[in-house]
Amino acid sequence: MNSLNKKIGIGIVWNMANMFISRGASVVFTLFLAKFLAPEAFGLMAMIAICYALADALMTSGFGQAIIRQKELTDIDLSTAFFTNLAFSLITYLLVFLVAPWAAGFYGQPELVGLIRVTGLVLFVNSLKVVQLALLNRHMDFKSLMRVNSIATVAAGLVAVGMAYAGFGVWSLVAQFMVSAAVSTGMLWLSSPWRPGFSFSIASFKYMFGFGSKLTLESTLNVLYENSYILVIGKLFSPEITGLYYFAKRIRDLIVDQANSAVQQATYPAMALIQDDDADLKRMYRLIIQLLFFVITPALLIISLLAQPLFQIAFNERWLPAVPYLQLLCIAGILFPVHTVNFNMLKVKGRTDLILYLGLIKKGLHLALLAASVPYGITGILAGQIIAMALSCLPYMYYSAALIGYTLGEQLKDMLKPVIAATLAVAATWLLLNALGASAPWAAVIGGLAFAALYLAISHLANVEGYALIKNKSHALLAGRLRKAQPKTQA
Repeated sequence: MNSLNKKIGIGIVWNMANMFISRGASVVFTLFLAKFLAPEAFGLMAMIAICYALADALMTSGFGQAIIRQKELTDIDLSTAFFTNLAFSLITYLLVFLVAPWAAGFYGQPELVGLIRVTGLVLFVNSLKVVQLALLNRHMDFKSLMRVNSIATVAAGLVAVGMAYAGFGVWSLVAQFMVSAAVSTGMLWLSSPWRPGFSFSIASFKYMFGFGSKLTLESTLNVLYENSYILVIGKLFSPEITGLYYFAKRIRDLIVDQANSAVQQATYPAMALIQDDDADLKRMYRLIIQLLFFVITPALLIISLLAQPLFQIAFNERWLPAVPYLQLLCIAGILFPVHTVNFNMLKVKGRTDLILYLGLIKKGLHLALLAASVPYGITGILAGQIIAMALSCLPYMYYSAALIGYTLGEQLKDMLKPVIAATLAVAATWLLLNALGASAPWAAVIGGLAFAALYLAISHLANVEGYALIKNKSHALLAGRLRKAQPKTQA
C-alpha cells in the first residue's frame, strides 16, 4: 500500500504540474484571445463544442477506461480497441456532417454549418490516440502526459492568438482546438512504443464494449446535460450573452476540471489495483476527497471574491458582464469533487449500471431546475444550477456509504471543514477590502495574500485534514532531503 501511495503521490504531483503548466498557458492565451475577439466568437465556439463533445462521447465508447481497468491485457485487445475507435470516428463524423445544418438552424447562425463540419474532423485525430492515452494512464506515466499536454497547449495557443490578431475571428478558436488535438496525438505516438497489429477479436470487443457501452451512454447523456445550459442560453439569448457565459465557465473550468482531472488520472489506475479491498478503497477515497476540497474550495471562492478587480485588470469593459456569471459558477463548482471521485469509485467497482442510474437522477434534477429557472434569466439559471448540484450529490454519497462504508457523517465532515474555513477567510477578506477601498490591482494583490494567510491559519487551528496531509507530507519530504544532504560519518 505504501508503494501504491507513493505512485499516487508522484502521479498527483505530475498531474498538478501538468495543470499549472498547460492550464497556466491556457489562461495566458485566453487573456490574449479575449483582447482580440468579441464575446460573440466565444458564443459560436460554445455552440460548436456541443456537437463535437456529443460525437466524441459516442466515438470513444469507454474503451480507454476498459483498457485501464482490465487486469490482463494483450496486443489483440489493444488492436481491437484501436480499430473500433477508428471505425466509430468515421460513423460519428458522418453524423456530425449531416446534423450541422440542423444545428445551425436551431441557433439561427448559418455560419455554424462550415464551422461544425471542419471542427468535426478532430474526431479522426482523437480516435488515433485513445489507446495510447489509456496505456500511459494505465502505466501511470504522468510525466509523459504532462509533456504532451503542455506542448500541445502552447502550440495551439500560439496559433490561435496569431490568427485572432490577424482577424480570423471564431476560426482562431477552431484552429486552437484542432492544433491541440493534432500535436497531442502526434506526441503520444512518439512517446509510446505500442503500434496496432492487423488483428481483431470479437470476444475482446464484446468484453470492452460491454464495460464501456454504459459509460458511453452515460458520457453522451452527460454531454447533453453539461451543455444543456449552453443549448438553452444559446437558443433564448444572443451569441454575446452565450459567449459571456461560456467564457466565465471556461475560466471556472480551468480550476475545477483540471484539478479533478489531475487527481482522477493519478488515482483511477491505482484504485483499480485495490478494487477488491474495500477498506483500502475507503482510505484512498477519503484522502482524495479531503485533498480536493482543501484545494478547490479556496481557489473557487477567492476567484469569486476577486472576479471584479481581476476582470478590470485583464480584460476590457465588454467582458465585465461575465463577472456575476463566474461568481455563481464558482460556487456551483465547489461540489464537483463529490461527483467526479464517486464516478471513479463506481468504475473501479465495475458498477457501470449505477453510474448510468445515478447519472440519470443527476441530469433529471438539473434539467428540471433549469426548466423552472429559465423565466428568471441567466442569474436564475445559475442559481438553479447551484441547487441542483447540491441535491444531486446525495445519491452518490449514499452509495459511497453502501459500497465502501464511507458514512454520511464522515463525508460531511471531510467536505464541510475546508468549506467553512474558506468561507470564513473569504468573509474576512471581503470586509478588509471594503474597509480599504483599494484600486483593482491593489485589491487583487492584498485580497489574494490576505485570503491565503487567513485560510491557512484557520485550517491549522481547525485541523483541516487536507491541510494536515499536505503539511505532513511536506515535512516528511523536507526531512528526507535534509538526511540526504548530511555528510556521511566515517566508521
